[in-house]
Amino acid sequence: MYNRSVMKRLIIASNELPVNIIKEDGNIRIIPADELKYSGLTQYYEHFDTCWVGHANEKVVLTKSDKKDLSVKLNAYHCSLVSADSGISDLAVHGFAGNTLWPLFHYFTSNTQYEDEMWEAYVKFNRLYADQIGSMISSDDILWIHDYHLLLLPQMIREQNPEVSVGLFIHIPFPSFEIFRLLPWRNEILAGMLGADLIGFQVFDYVRHMLSCVRRLMGVDTIFNRVMVGARTMKVDVFPKGIDYARFTEEIMQFRQDGNNGKSNLVREMEKRFPKKGENKYILSIDPLDYTKGIPQRLKAFELFLSTWPEYQGRVTLLLITLPFERLEERNETIIYEVNELVGRINGRHGTLSWVPVVFISHPYTPEELVALYAYADIALIVPFRDGMNMTAKEFVAAHRDLNGVLILSELAGASKELHEALIVNPNNLHEVSSSIKEALDMDDREQRRRMVVMNTRLKKYPVTRWAKEFISSLEGVKELQQTHLTKRITPEKTGQIHNAYEKAARRILFLDYDGTLSAFKKNPEDARPDKELYNILKKLTSDPKNRIVIISGRDKETLSRWFSVEWPIHFVAEHGVWLKEPGGEWYMMEPMDREWKNEVLPLLDYYIDQTPKAFIEEKNFSLVWHYRKSDPDLGIQRAWELKEQLRNLTANLNLEILDGDKVLEIKYSGINKGKAALQKLSQDDYDFILAIGDDWTDEYTFDAMPPESYTIKVGTKTTKATLFVEGVEDVRKLLSVLSG
Repeated sequence: MYNRSVMKRLIIASNELPVNIIKEDGNIRIIPADELKYSGLTQYYEHFDTCWVGHANEKVVLTKSDKKDLSVKLNAYHCSLVSADSGISDLAVHGFAGNTLWPLFHYFTSNTQYEDEMWEAYVKFNRLYADQIGSMISSDDILWIHDYHLLLLPQMIREQNPEVSVGLFIHIPFPSFEIFRLLPWRNEILAGMLGADLIGFQVFDYVRHMLSCVRRLMGVDTIFNRVMVGARTMKVDVFPKGIDYARFTEEIMQFRQDGNNGKSNLVREMEKRFPKKGENKYILSIDPLDYTKGIPQRLKAFELFLSTWPEYQGRVTLLLITLPFERLEERNETIIYEVNELVGRINGRHGTLSWVPVVFISHPYTPEELVALYAYADIALIVPFRDGMNMTAKEFVAAHRDLNGVLILSELAGASKELHEALIVNPNNLHEVSSSIKEALDMDDREQRRRMVVMNTRLKKYPVTRWAKEFISSLEGVKELQQTHLTKRITPEKTGQIHNAYEKAARRILFLDYDGTLSAFKKNPEDARPDKELYNILKKLTSDPKNRIVIISGRDKETLSRWFSVEWPIHFVAEHGVWLKEPGGEWYMMEPMDREWKNEVLPLLDYYIDQTPKAFIEEKNFSLVWHYRKSDPDLGIQRAWELKEQLRNLTANLNLEILDGDKVLEIKYSGINKGKAALQKLSQDDYDFILAIGDDWTDEYTFDAMPPESYTIKVGTKTTKATLFVEGVEDVRKLLSVLSG
């Protein structure tokens, strides 16, 4: 049993509340919506102190007094009303979400509208949710945001409460980079989504598309399915939504037999409306009336089937059921005319006095009636142009758990990734869809049952409750991962500890990497020269006689000499340990090396420059650097991997090593690294305060060389041997400013 007094609070934010609000004769009534009742999640939500946040259907006109009264009544249903002006909600929900995001995410670019007014309303709509939730949420709560209407909400909540757990689940497809980049507000949408700790999608394709957009548009690196947003790790993963399998099992039994008369009323109604005479079979096609569902195309495929195999005329009927949208868009109205025309043409050409090829029905059904339709039909024709998941396909399979039946399913529906045993088709290939209808009709009973058993086993194993449990569990796992990072993050308290140790020390040494540590990365390496702030920090540090400052960098000695005056009392290590320089002294090599190997390596690097637009070579005294920071992120990674493989073969006998840095590959003499140079510096004196800061994996050599009592700090949150980390260059400079006073 769950104790409500210790339950976690789960706040669910969605476009609409899970209740129907009805206003009659000035009175407001609230009725739980079928979607919640039949979702199969009611009992799961009872494990939490659950609260739903959403706005009222725009069909209900509410006065100010209505809204106050409604808010009180909604408390009994654990709901909180977002009071949105009808104009804002219309432009945001039906405008931007319905006419911009919906068609774009479904690859209907010609239907996509880009209007500033709709975008501005969408921002305001999300802000209303953020204000409502922000006034009620605490750091210990879980916020689960649903779907494309609220993509900006995660970041808005993050700004108000950085510690709260935020999950975002997208029920519809997420488009590829080439499609998503068409959106004028693409970066704002991505930034909003990245405010979540966990983003869930129906299938892996959408995860891959999302991560590609993050890399290409935001310039944020991803590692597998993790994204580093500053110092915060967030995750993008697959959570295919299931159905309430147990409910279907129960309702199918009720449909077949009522225990008294042998047949239920629904069975008798089905047999009366759709009599099965002889070999007559029924194909069920049921979808909302929307242009993404391809309803005219499936009619054309059925017409092609009847024309190609006339022997099936009189033996098969298509039950075309369209579920109307609450608001019918103009472009969907044209589909009605086309569907009516196609139905009339098919019935006129192929129908007889005793047989109607297509029965077209357009009205809503109760959940019980839908179960009856699923079980009564012999074949389901579910072929949308694109669909996030498509629960109809899963429900049809569940309704045939121990019956014959065949599912014809579009490969562009998310459900096709799970229901492999269905007849998978390309919805744009009318001949393939037509042939699949014949294959389904000809399939023997044994094969039908074999396929149904396998699919039902899968659906039973992954019901909707498991979907919800795994999403929330994964969200909690991400928060635990973030906490482990926070234990190493430099807080004001830890900064104070370092400062106290610094103040007490008589002999100090500071090892400071340059690029990515003292200065931010630039696409052009020359643009990363020191600025006035950095010069002032270093001047203060070097003016203290207790300090020995060592800039230990991968830069060449000429650049470091040009950027820093010879009078500065700074020790330098250049090219990852090849060159060293004492204050006032000359550059010298740690050990003798030759440069003849460059003649063998340069042609290969030049070849990959040609193969990778915007990549370039930086030549140092004893190393070569292949930069791909400016290149396409995915192409750069691929070419870097290919180049690494080629270099390993080429340099096997040349005593060289390949350093895989931040968007660079550096080829240098083996055996010399920052750690070896750091040890040489440490051996020159006894130090009672040692600090090393770096951002690159080459700095791991430095961290590894430090004695246990040292303070080692990684810039960024990648896996490291350092004991602490900071987010970026700005944090490094703040720390050094604190130390220098």
